[in-house]
Amino acid sequence: MREHVWKLAGTAAPDAAGQVIVDLDGVLVLDHSEKQDATATWKKTCGHYPLMAFVDHGSAGSGEPVAGLLRPGNAGSNTAADHITTAQLALAQLPKKYRRGAGR
Repeated sequence: MREHVWKLAGTAAPDAAGQVIVDLDGVLVLDHSEKQDATATWKKTCGHYPLMAFVDHGSAGSGEPVAGLLRPGNAGSNTAADHITTAQLALAQLPKKYRRGAGR
């Protein structure tokens, strides 16, 4: 289904330049302390620090969200295991022709 949608998008498709770029970014979400897994953040507030993955649409757009990993507010910014997990979730959303390696 996704491959069909990308073909319909034409020059606005994420692969129009011959490659797909996946951007990982952490987003601090403030929340009440009684929410599940909400913890103190580095900004001295309380909440979550999910790690999100977006397919880059270039300078004309902000990208399509393809994966997210909910993490507590005190999660590290450069936690390799979380980045690997989020990247794997994101790559699983791409059409098979864009995946490399043993998981193809």
